[in-house]
Amino acid sequence: MVPLVLAEANGSGLTAARRRRVAAALAVCVALLAGCISIKPSLPGEQALQQGVELVRGLPEQLPAQSAPFPHAQFVLLPTESAAGLLVPIPFVTEAIAGVFNASAAASDEARLAALDPYRIVADAMAGSPLLAAAKPGVKLRPFAFVQDCADGRYRLALVAHLQGAGWVGRYMVHLPTTYGSGEFGAPSPAVMAAMARDLQDGARQLRQLVERAARGDLRPSGTRADVGSLHLVGGRASGFLPPSLAVARGADVIEDGPEHVLVRIAGDMTLPSATGGLYFGVHLLRKDQLHTFKKRPAQDS
Repeated sequence: MVPLVLAEANGSGLTAARRRRVAAALAVCVALLAGCISIKPSLPGEQALQQGVELVRGLPEQLPAQSAPFPHAQFVLLPTESAAGLLVPIPFVTEAIAGVFNASAAASDEARLAALDPYRIVADAMAGSPLLAAAKPGVKLRPFAFVQDCADGRYRLALVAHLQGAGWVGRYMVHLPTTYGSGEFGAPSPAVMAAMARDLQDGARQLRQLVERAARGDLRPSGTRADVGSLHLVGGRASGFLPPSLAVARGADVIEDGPEHVLVRIAGDMTLPSATGGLYFGVHLLRKDQLHTFKKRPAQDS
């Protein structure tokens, strides 16, 4: 089972030749991933969380392939398709060159975003939480943020709570509302930095609510499933040219379907590249205007 699938292309404006190229690229993705993916369900884990949580500064081991952590900060850059792969289409050489490019980009981005600290912002939001009061917390909570460089030329941010206990891993993601053009992100003005700070602070309060609700058992599936697609989940082009607008997570558990937001739980493999579903695993809070696909499935298909 591959977590990245194509949405219906009928009426999408794709030419027959383009559809053939997309199908061929998908076949390549399936062939490459078939032997190495490990799709795991995202479990509620309230028993683990009821033991309490310990805030830890540091990134988890499970990060998407080809991601580039900022050297000294709690941000992880998810680059768009690297030019290295187009210039040097030899897998191991491409990977090495892309790694150098991505690490350099992450270091440069860190210098621009030095005033923002996702760990401290989440720690401040978690102050006073009953989950932090446990004498012997059983779960470590590592807060950080993904910065996704997307194929439409926009940067999208998500604030993440990665939780890990004995035999259980949970991930909660709040996808932040503001997107940034390459110019805004490359040379952020004080107004852009203030907008990022506000989004991170609001996201941290929402993240606390999600984790506390999970501990109370309030984030169980509603019984409804849906096909969900968003550039906040898959923003890059798989295999170099598969449009991210065609990528959907099939059969996600719908926890809430509100007037302006959805809360969904998706299975996945956290170590896949982000362009092939590496962000899927976990519980996602998304605004409806961040979705390109939200299609509820008939009960018999759930």
